Amino acid sequence: MHCLFSKLRPLAALAAAIGTAGGVQAAVTIAVQFDDPAGTYAAYHADLQRTVQHAGSAWLSHFALPANDITLTVAMHFSNIPTASGGSSTSGFLHTTGQGIDTYEQGAAYELRTGIDPNGASPDIDFNVGINGYLQQELWFSPTPADASLAVPSDRTDAGSVFIHEFGHAFGFNGWRDWSTGALPGNYQSSFDALVRLDPLDVGVLPVFTGAAAMALYGAPVPLTQGNLFHLGNRAPLPGDDLLPDLMNGVVYFRGSRYAISALDLAVMQDIGLPMAAAVPEPGTVALWLAGLAGLAAVARRRQPRAG
Repeated sequence: MHCLFSKLRPLAALAAAIGTAGGVQAAVTIAVQFDDPAGTYAAYHADLQRTVQHAGSAWLSHFALPANDITLTVAMHFSNIPTASGGSSTSGFLHTTGQGIDTYEQGAAYELRTGIDPNGASPDIDFNVGINGYLQQELWFSPTPADASLAVPSDRTDAGSVFIHEFGHAFGFNGWRDWSTGALPGNYQSSFDALVRLDPLDVGVLPVFTGAAAMALYGAPVPLTQGNLFHLGNRAPLPGDDLLPDLMNGVVYFRGSRYAISALDLAVMQDIGLPMAAAVPEPGTVALWLAGLAGLAAVARRRQPRAG
């Protein structure tokens, strides 16, 4: 799955209130807007609406929200891509570094943190879903996404997990670094880009995430996916094969599995400036978390590879 991020304001519902977090009385509404003028995919609208709103609420339950009510509008596009992609539609300026690099955060994160909508009435988040069988034959839509007791069919990918992953890009796992070289395109970066270090390999580089909370949990700089660096983990022999079962991994999703936001995912969000409703777990708890991931990786299942 690949991510979208634009420094520029883009060209141009259904809604549900999410609730409160961090003791602050604020209603955050996730509105779903379909880019489907002919209604070609109308049969999937209700499933997508229900799933996207659940996916957004999964992240929002971990964030401290602003005092004022806000609406995050998700524009759902039906695209000729293999799987799905997503990201904020715009960005919010943070600061200029001492080296003259302008730093921006995801527009959706900026709105959550400040209560100010950086692009007005335009959609805040863009999701794309593949229409060449991925939507129709690969994704499984739970009738009750919050009910984790429902088994995901062994031959399908859980749509709820997919869109929780894409919200991860919309809120933080995103930027402008070149996917292959890790280089910045100019004198601007995202808050995620700012914490990426490029470690040399025999061939190419390995991007790692150097946020303090994430490194404290993982015990080292966190390996990012080589060639897909706004994600976690790599196949062996590259570092990070223990992260392949993580929600935000950039290599593979297991069919028949449901993914949840991990402690490491939340630590990354904390490092890039998202206001958290509660502190991320202490470093000592990560061993249990990694053991759980290893158990998932050991289960033999058919797999749905990521597109990018």
